[in-house]
Amino acid sequence: KYNGVMQKLDVTPPALGVSLSPASIPLAQRGQVIPVTATITVNDNYDPAPEIKLVSITANETMVAGVDVQGATVNTDDRSFSLKGAHTTSVAARIYTVTYSATDASGNKSTAKATVTAY
Repeated sequence: KYNGVMQKLDVTPPALGVSLSPASIPLAQRGQVIPVTATITVNDNYDPAPEIKLVSITANETMVAGVDVQGATVNTDDRSFSLKGAHTTSVAARIYTVTYSATDASGNKSTAKATVTAY
């Protein structure tokens, strides 16, 4: 029988990388809804399959709910959604920032972001 204190051996969060395709939406596609796919790379020192979740999709200007971002389910492993190729004239381009998290079996969590620029 062991009466000692248990120590958490894994204290390192997963290494997480995110890339989005396409990374930009050209001016010619303004007003169109463009499918976007996230490619996730994750490595952990103990957990072979950390849990991946879409945390958020934000932009550098106000978005219209259900119009500018479509088909995205936050807090799930959602790697495909659509973004509207549009922006106001107040900025040079709309920049969507997509954030994902990876949590290993020990509860260590990391986040990573990638962007899509709509001209």
